[in-house]
Amino acid sequence: MSEPISLMAFFGASKGVVGISIRIAKSLKLIESFESKVDLLTQMEFNTAWKTLIQACNSSSSDEQKSFIINDARDSFTKATCLEKGERLFYTYLGLAICHYLTDDINNVKTALIEATKVSIYKDFYQQTRDSYLGFNKYGINTVINSYNPVNMVNLIKGLFAYPLLKVQKIEIQTYNKSKSDLTHHILRKINAEEKIITLITKANQPSVVFTTLESNSLELINLQKQCIEIITNI
Repeated sequence: MSEPISLMAFFGASKGVVGISIRIAKSLKLIESFESKVDLLTQMEFNTAWKTLIQACNSSSSDEQKSFIINDARDSFTKATCLEKGERLFYTYLGLAICHYLTDDINNVKTALIEATKVSIYKDFYQQTRDSYLGFNKYGINTVINSYNPVNMVNLIKGLFAYPLLKVQKIEIQTYNKSKSDLTHHILRKINAEEKIITLITKANQPSVVFTTLESNSLELINLQKQCIEIITNI
């Protein structure tokens, strides 16, 4: 595997006149950096799109033929945006942005990256993953209280102290959700609020390998979203 490339380095090259062969070489490096993550994504349309994009990047055919393959991948990613959510939807929009970039369609690169940043990492990834790990439901608090455990009780108290801070961030997210603005500074406020909530919840649930690991995975996605915001601003 070649040395991976960051989102910033990949899309930053679009400012100059870059041939499709160079763009494809760079996209393959970016895909390789996501490879271990996208293996977990099982929807057929997404898998088809990703495999087609890899096929285009590995192809030794003419640039014209590569463009046809990339367009096929773009069609599959577009269909997948209607099927996926959470982490899978985020990577679907990244894949779509790569396809647009490879065909030198910068306006649609921005559009795809904006949609990627609008994905709620807190609601559609963090919460759902947490609930599946811990079996949370509407009776979760009663379960903690009724099954006395010193660590659980300490975390419950920490959670009560963190609640006012959590409420402020949730109001920020609700404000954004009412408008669903495409303005990057509005989206960034939503992303920052989600990041703060995840950090606060993790602190209130320590020691916990589950919460620490989930925080790390979530913040990695949020960091990619922040890179998308910077790319949109500078591309």
